[in-house]
Amino acid sequence: MLQRQAAWLWLLLPAVVVWAHYHAGPSKHKFGLLASYRAPVPVMVIGNISVDGSGKTFMEIIITLVDYLQAQGIKVGVISRGYGGDSRQMPALVDAASLPSVVGDEPCSIVNMTGVPMAVCES
Repeated sequence: MLQRQAAWLWLLLPAVVVWAHYHAGPSKHKFGLLASYRAPVPVMVIGNISVDGSGKTFMEIIITLVDYLQAQGIKVGVISRGYGGDSRQMPALVDAASLPSVVGDEPCSIVNMTGVPMAVCES
């Protein structure tokens, strides 16, 4: 009975179809319906999760991971959005002399603590 009273929900069906199509994206790559890119080197993506905090934990994870991989003799590079930096001056390479106002504070900290080659670009 309650379902009959909510017949207006059928109006949302087009939105559900669009949502399902959008979230099927990874499957489309898997089945060759969309072009995909395979990097010539191993790539790890860390981030894009927001759970109560400012993201400093990811910086600590990245520093720990970079230190570990470098200790194993693996060459590591890091790419960041450079949150808090000046997007008009990006893309930019980050080095020990980079300013947080230009590249963001976390990229400066990561480079200063690990010496890893790093680039930032907002998009």
